[in-house]
Amino acid sequence: MFFKKWNNEYINSLMKASVVGIHLVTATFVGLAIGYFLDKWLGTKPIMTIIFLLFGIAAGYKNMYMEIKGIHGITKKEDKIKKNK
Repeated sequence: MFFKKWNNEYINSLMKASVVGIHLVTATFVGLAIGYFLDKWLGTKPIMTIIFLLFGIAAGYKNMYMEIKGIHGITKKEDKIKKNK
């Protein structure tokens, strides 16, 4: 059948790839929330929100990059194993 061709590593990398977009959104939202509450607490209206929003976006892209790099490494391993067979 169709699912017999899939091995555990392929399914693992597919699940990791589905999470890539969530990393960016989550990190951006967390940075925005931290900045917003710091602005509210310190009374500095847009400064902390903007700074932590940029930190959140940078962290999200870093997480995406690391995840894609890991998926690419798994794919390279699979290709190497298939070539050796």
